[in-house]
Amino acid sequence: MKVILVVSSYAPNVGGLQSVTLQLARELKKRGHGVFVLTNKYPRSLSARETLDDVPVIRWQFLTPLLRFLLNLRVDLFVAGFVYLPLTLLRLLLFLKRERPDVVNLQFVGAPGLFVLLAHWLKPFRLVISLHGDDVEGLARGGWFDRWVFRSLLRRANVVTACSRYLLTEAIAFEPSARQKGRPVYNGMEPLVESSRSIARGGLVAAGRMFPKKGFDVLLQAQANSQSRPHLTLIGDGPERDNLEQLARSLGLNGEIRFRGQLDHAGVLEQMRAAELVVVPSRQEPFGMVALEAMAMGKPVIASRVGGLPEVLEGADGLLVEPDNPRELSEAIETMQARVRDTPGFGARNRKLAAQFSTDRMTDGYLEAYQA
Repeated sequence: MKVILVVSSYAPNVGGLQSVTLQLARELKKRGHGVFVLTNKYPRSLSARETLDDVPVIRWQFLTPLLRFLLNLRVDLFVAGFVYLPLTLLRLLLFLKRERPDVVNLQFVGAPGLFVLLAHWLKPFRLVISLHGDDVEGLARGGWFDRWVFRSLLRRANVVTACSRYLLTEAIAFEPSARQKGRPVYNGMEPLVESSRSIARGGLVAAGRMFPKKGFDVLLQAQANSQSRPHLTLIGDGPERDNLEQLARSLGLNGEIRFRGQLDHAGVLEQMRAAELVVVPSRQEPFGMVALEAMAMGKPVIASRVGGLPEVLEGADGLLVEPDNPRELSEAIETMQARVRDTPGFGARNRKLAAQFSTDRMTDGYLEAYQA
């Protein structure tokens, strides 16, 4: 089978979407399938074409003359869109004609979405749309054009996948025609390599990009309400970091909070290995990779009852709490600390549950979608 994966961003850029698509491309290639990755040429310093893990990666400018470019005073991007829209669309059509793929899989409805839609109108092909989070959850704040592209793609797709049942339900609510062709395909992860480093256990860890939807402010307020005041390590960076540091100071948490900033993946895992508990206080979370990785290390997890988190944590040693509720979260932390102290090996069974979310199983799900 020949598969073209179209994605907004790909390695060497890092992030959840990039990681999932990279794993999928590697595994498809390992199983003997032909794979190409088409992605944005961003940053512009990246090569237009290279091979990563024996998979050809092609980078084009998926640029459209959007009104928001003018509103943001980016006249250069607006004008460039008039050049790259027909140019990249022509490249895509010629590429599809030459390669004749069995399936085109659009991973996340982002910048390449319009180009895939137009190409499908001009010369239909088997199309699988894979939803990963903000492409669905961001529709409420998107413009009419973004919503039209999204709806049109769902209508034309042969199969629609989503990384959680929650996300698929949200997509169906927006476009009911996705019900008959929709299916969840959970994100997968490779088995974690055990570290030889010895790090003292204790305290709480939370990790993620520092945006309001991650709920780190709720965790800080819960920490201030806690009787035990365990040490808390926050990993990540983003536009909310300054506000969070200021909030920690105003709550009198200066000695109990450590802001570690952005770490590489190995560094994040090391910090979670050292923790007593991992907390995911999100207001929105389409899947929950941090929770899954914590489970794979045998860590108990406290998470918000939102998005895909209840699906990832089903049956796990941990607790689900309502989002935006600092008091409930602080009570859950104290409850879980007591369970860890009083129950030897508490959290260990999470490893077995996490193993169900493997790259192999994820790839099986995509192959079934490609062939459905």
